[in-house]
Amino acid sequence: MKESFSKELALRTDALVWIETVLLALINVVAFFGNLLTCYAVYRNHSLRTLPNMLVIALDVSDILMSIFCMPFSVVTLFRGHWIFGESFCRFVGFGAFTFGFASLQTMGLIAVSRYYCVVKPEKYAVLFKKQRALLYIAVVWCVALVGSVPPFFFNNSGFEFHPGEAMCLYTFERNITYAVFLGLIYIAAPLTVIKICYAKVFCSVSQSNRVFSLQNNLQQLRANVEEAKVTKTLAAVMVGFTCCWLPISVMDYIDVAQGKSTFSRQAYLTYGFLIYLSSAINPFIYGVTNKQFRREYKAILSQIL
Repeated sequence: MKESFSKELALRTDALVWIETVLLALINVVAFFGNLLTCYAVYRNHSLRTLPNMLVIALDVSDILMSIFCMPFSVVTLFRGHWIFGESFCRFVGFGAFTFGFASLQTMGLIAVSRYYCVVKPEKYAVLFKKQRALLYIAVVWCVALVGSVPPFFFNNSGFEFHPGEAMCLYTFERNITYAVFLGLIYIAAPLTVIKICYAKVFCSVSQSNRVFSLQNNLQQLRANVEEAKVTKTLAAVMVGFTCCWLPISVMDYIDVAQGKSTFSRQAYLTYGFLIYLSSAINPFIYGVTNKQFRREYKAILSQIL
């Protein structure tokens, strides 16, 4: 099947080559500059330098790294029709994609837990989520991501190889079923479950508090509660966007694991690759749509540049 995908990649029409290359290049540019814009917005505007936005920046950093160390090589591959960078570099790129993806998901788990404590247990939030501790948590997230992505290097065959269908270097899950199940349970299912539980409890708590404050006519508390709800909705929207991109990817991976081979068409796998990269490009748009402060700061920065 790999040989078939390699031939399809090499024998595309000129029109298809340009369409695929330009589309991925556009995603690459948006991912890099969009996330960089978000980082600069937080740096420039002191009112945006909040703890939730520190975690947002951590998420943006993983997306920027993806746009630097992974995406450009897929763009070149789509243009040239084959991987030209060698096997060793392919393993490095595959390892990077693995690590950055894990770091993004674990960071979203950390964001969800911080929202839970901020809204549901505010008395503990002030102790557990000081800025210095948040930096420690971010470091732990990256260590956990590395722990999950390093093991393939110790297998007989690392499993990081070029996938012509996706036009990128990835880990081949069919190589080690036990490891694939481990990742599915610990690195994907567990954080997603934590995220869903945390946001469910947060929105339930906000709804109950709003009713209480409305009955008490406590406008100050009600306003504060609404602001926390807005922040939570923005961060929950980021999680939904990430899930929409990665859920089809995970389903395809585990179907292939169950079958023991690639079972989809090249177009499906190319969409798979595009979704991986698209997940790194959508967050700035989500912030702009759901958060007035970010939207205002984006406009101010872009008006100065343009």
